[in-house]
Amino acid sequence: MTTDVADRMSTFLAALWQGGGSTLASFPAPQRGLGHLDETALMYLLESEDITDAAFWNRVVRMISLPILLRTPAAGTGNLQHLMREAIQLWTSRVCMIVPGAADADISPWRWAVKTGQLILQTPRFHVLVAQSRRQLPPGQEHDLPRLDEVRNRADRFGIPLTSLRMVVTDRHVGYGGPGDDISHDAQLDGISDALGQAEGVIEAEARIPSGETLQCLFGTGIASARGARTQVPLDALLGTTARLLSDLSSDEAEKITQLLGAQGPPPDQPWSQPSFDDV
Repeated sequence: MTTDVADRMSTFLAALWQGGGSTLASFPAPQRGLGHLDETALMYLLESEDITDAAFWNRVVRMISLPILLRTPAAGTGNLQHLMREAIQLWTSRVCMIVPGAADADISPWRWAVKTGQLILQTPRFHVLVAQSRRQLPPGQEHDLPRLDEVRNRADRFGIPLTSLRMVVTDRHVGYGGPGDDISHDAQLDGISDALGQAEGVIEAEARIPSGETLQCLFGTGIASARGARTQVPLDALLGTTARLLSDLSSDEAEKITQLLGAQGPPPDQPWSQPSFDDV
């Protein structure tokens, strides 16, 4: 083999070696760059026979990162499903998007896939696309805006604190928010809704996630992103909050989301302070 091919093969075999529980120091080959998997070695691993050992994938997932996976043509292999079960609580990303659409005919629903640089959770009714930036997402379809009571019901159902809302009635926008506490049950918000005839559509909501960061959730485009130019948030919270807040989940869908991503979980406590509202 050429040196390049030999190094890739050694990296792949070293991943199997470490995933099986042995140390890299005991691997019987030169250890040039064997600490991490590149795209080619990861592709070999994902396309190999199914490996169901969770401990194996827990070790492997620490040798790679989401950007490496996004550069790997992994399609929707069985091993990708095993990998994502371990990766979902360890990896982070910045933005995701809900788009309508059924799972591919050749891939069963409720399955992970990697296509064109995006990690995709496929469900029977919609897909959730994960990317490192908004530029990596496709142009979104316009979604109907939910009413305020719908958004509040979704937040209540899954225990998602809303820290601000932006709403529209005809061509008038109204913003309501506070310094970080949950404003979804404020009496002032009820008053605003009553004054608007309960006809307001919610354009945007900011939601706190269990790790303490805030997601900006845009209902018109189905996009949720972490606040802060460089902020990365755990994948389970990013996808879970997006699916639960931006989509009206059935009981079966909510249960399946919990199985794949875990429960929503409570966010850190925030000091209480008086909210405010403004007309923008």
